[in-house]
Amino acid sequence: MIRIWVIPLLICFSFMAIDACKSDITSDKQEARIKESSNTDKNEKKIKEKLLGFTFPGDKNDYVVGEKINIKLIKVNPEYEIDSIGITINNKRESILQEDEFDYIWNTENINPGSQKITAEAFHSGELRSRTSLTIILKSDIIPTCHRYEVVNVFPHDPQAYTQGLVYEDGFLYESTGQRGKSSLRKILLQTGELSASLNLPPDLFGEGVCIFGDKIFQLTWTSKIGFVYDKKSFKYQNQIKYSTQGWGITTDGKILIMSDGTNYLYFLEPKYFSQLSKIEVFDDKGPVQNLNELEYINGIVYANIFMSDLIALIDPGNGKVLAYIDCKGLLKEEDKHSELDVLNGIAYDNQNSRLFITGKNWPKLFEIRIIEN
Repeated sequence: MIRIWVIPLLICFSFMAIDACKSDITSDKQEARIKESSNTDKNEKKIKEKLLGFTFPGDKNDYVVGEKINIKLIKVNPEYEIDSIGITINNKRESILQEDEFDYIWNTENINPGSQKITAEAFHSGELRSRTSLTIILKSDIIPTCHRYEVVNVFPHDPQAYTQGLVYEDGFLYESTGQRGKSSLRKILLQTGELSASLNLPPDLFGEGVCIFGDKIFQLTWTSKIGFVYDKKSFKYQNQIKYSTQGWGITTDGKILIMSDGTNYLYFLEPKYFSQLSKIEVFDDKGPVQNLNELEYINGIVYANIFMSDLIALIDPGNGKVLAYIDCKGLLKEEDKHSELDVLNGIAYDNQNSRLFITGKNWPKLFEIRIIEN
């Protein structure tokens, strides 16, 4: 067995503040700047004046994707003239209404669920006079089905492994474990549970999700906003990655990385620099699906463990809609439970043989299951 100890070096950079000398400003320049500042203040004042108000939507803030929403506006201050109104939704201009128009029908048929910001801007003689905004919520138009499962095989799992992330490749499980002072990256033989290689994280870090991308392994940490990239074969540290949120789960579709942070967001990341390409909100027909945790990308669908539950959500990564849930309740029998047992967490998939593996934190067993669709 190969045991590897790696402690990534964090390099601190100190920056020296440099005082810059300021040149004298002539009186002409001072007057010009004062005049410019005065005009800016007047423009800001005009924009802040409330000339429009929403009368609808406004009596409720949640709708369903596909609804036609009648955006109704009212002229708040009749003293000011308005010759056009710009309607912007999610920073995209949707329509320009004329002076006698105060209604706009918004068709949400092809809109992703989540928060939608609607902005109305009042213009007169081409000048922006007022801006007002509100936010509504679009829930998914899909009612998720609830799938059951059937246990196909049972494999050993280390009951001391606080599973945070799991991935399968070529007969081995790659597992990230959590808890400060106990976090690690492990390579485990599926059939026997034998440890083939391991790497311990620094004691102040809490290990989280893990995925394989080509010849690299990506591992997240929880609240430290850093993760690590290793060589898949040697477990040798290659690079450190940074992100602005918490790190929970991570997976890949083979081209980009997909990350969760415990909210209802999924983040799509460029693998080389770990820069964010886009993000989506995950919703079902009831509302936002929070606590998205361990992730696995399977045949075009993102499987996400819902933290502190027995549910796995099947999510369309194109729009964030939950298509179905797998209810894994009862997977671990009473006789297998012990005092350190924790919640379901750990999804891995064998692409070559279409096998789905499920386990949990400190579970003594790992299960291969078959989904029974309802």
